[in-house]
Amino acid sequence: MNKIRNLIKKNPLYFVFLFPSLVDGVLTLVGQGPQYWSEQRVVNEASPAYYFLLASPWVFAIGSIVWFVFWYWIFRRLKEPINLILMFLFLAGHSWGSTSWIWNLMKRNEIYVSGNQISAMIAWFIPLIYFFLIGLSATHCLRVYMDEGKK
Repeated sequence: MNKIRNLIKKNPLYFVFLFPSLVDGVLTLVGQGPQYWSEQRVVNEASPAYYFLLASPWVFAIGSIVWFVFWYWIFRRLKEPINLILMFLFLAGHSWGSTSWIWNLMKRNEIYVSGNQISAMIAWFIPLIYFFLIGLSATHCLRVYMDEGKK
């Protein structure tokens, strides 16, 4: 646990958005339809990651790792207010993007069925819990960032 704390202390703003970014990346792969995994390679993605997915899931996964390393490095060097602006941009964007996949997967797996009130309540509750976890992790990392600034 101390290793994780020390890692977060080195670059807390990066870790603010890491959780929803990872979820977004994983759900982007999981959310692809059966045609994607066949020879047809029909891609369901609106971001520029479309082109990586079009090439292959491996290219997307490796590209994501490079992307995460790149932004870790950039966030170590950015100064205020640019670092805060980008952190909020990535936090909001990946939270929204991953939640859109959660809804997509709940519909596909019939967790959410239109007109069924119980399924609607469950489908509402799942993203709510997810946003709570994002808020919890983001708040912790922001507090680390603010505490480091006081030293």
